[in-house]
Amino acid sequence: MATKPDLISLQGEVFLAKLTNGVAGPYYSVGNTPKLELKISSTSKDHYESKTGKRSKDATLYTQTGVSIDGTLEEVTKENLARVMSGLVIDVASQTITDVSLGTVTTSGMINLGYRNITSATFKAGGTAMDPSKYTLDKTFGTVIFNEAISGEVTWSGVTGAVVRTTMANNIGEEYALMVKEVDTYGGDKIFVELWRVLFSPETTLALINEDFGSFDVTGEALADLSKANDAELSIFGHVERFTV
Repeated sequence: MATKPDLISLQGEVFLAKLTNGVAGPYYSVGNTPKLELKISSTSKDHYESKTGKRSKDATLYTQTGVSIDGTLEEVTKENLARVMSGLVIDVASQTITDVSLGTVTTSGMINLGYRNITSATFKAGGTAMDPSKYTLDKTFGTVIFNEAISGEVTWSGVTGAVVRTTMANNIGEEYALMVKEVDTYGGDKIFVELWRVLFSPETTLALINEDFGSFDVTGEALADLSKANDAELSIFGHVERFTV
């Protein structure tokens, strides 16, 4: 009787939970993940016997072991962006700005007002309202260009829009518990992967201009949970479970 080869082809969804004092909070999906690899590495020292004259290797001592992950994320949620950028997510609320000074302005040079999605913006020169023909305002991105020389101090007022701000490289070292729910699309089995502690690398590349769909490459290390060192069924890094429904 012909038997089906024991092959595998995996698809699935990745979830992360922030660790606080070693305790995992709620798990959240990271979205579409076209690539996720788990790698086990080790360093070793070989021993060679000196009894026979053949210098044969007769033992290997494994001195270090490690588990790492390498993946690609495609969905630009604020949580994903913060993880990739090793930053913090800050919800900046809408504000009313009143008579903020721009100092003395020059013509043609673009000025960043520091706020986005501005509405009801007005400008004054020397305390007098300025005709809109004297400037070109990009309300969406919050920049202004003055079309002619303006004498005296320039101030502006307006209402700014709410934005979600992600900082860069100021939240390095956050740990997460990782969980993967997978299906073997060839054999039909279910696969469940769990890593107790994952530390993502701050080294990454974020393409700011794309000709195709954008994505994030992420790498991380699984750290050991020594509380599970004496549990042979769990292991200190995590485990992979395979089962049939």
